[in-house]
Amino acid sequence: MKNKNIVIAVAAVIVLILGVGGFVAFSHKNAKPVVEQSFDSEDAIKIPASDIGLSLELSADQKKVRFSAAKLEGVKSFEWTFNYDVDIPADQRSEADGATKVSQAFGSLEPVSVLGKSSYTSEYRELGTCSSGHCRYDTGVDKVNIILKMTKTDGKVYQVEDSIKL
Repeated sequence: MKNKNIVIAVAAVIVLILGVGGFVAFSHKNAKPVVEQSFDSEDAIKIPASDIGLSLELSADQKKVRFSAAKLEGVKSFEWTFNYDVDIPADQRSEADGATKVSQAFGSLEPVSVLGKSSYTSEYRELGTCSSGHCRYDTGVDKVNIILKMTKTDGKVYQVEDSIKL
């Protein structure tokens, strides 16, 4: 009787492990890339990138991007979003819609204060995802766009857009 209960318990654990493993494998295979929402404020006054000395720079391996703003007089804070299109891996494509590309986006999580600074350079950000020291870089990236929304000390909101080709 005791052995029968042990066999049933072991069988239940094995079924549970297989069920969880199958669920994780299935959900990972069909997962769509996460796309963060970009912002485009209709109330913002659009100005050219040259007005704030905005420039975009790719790392030497073209797997990371950053921006610099060299003319920040009168700027209180800004926030930004990078966006770009990437290849959908073949094993994740849906034959029904025929799409081969998906949009990706990332940016500041909250406004960055630059009050009193004359310039600002962001950190390089990966064009892909990194976890536990391992990165999976996106493929098929042709161009990276930036939308930078800034608030001046007078309270007016401005928007600058620019892009860089790979």
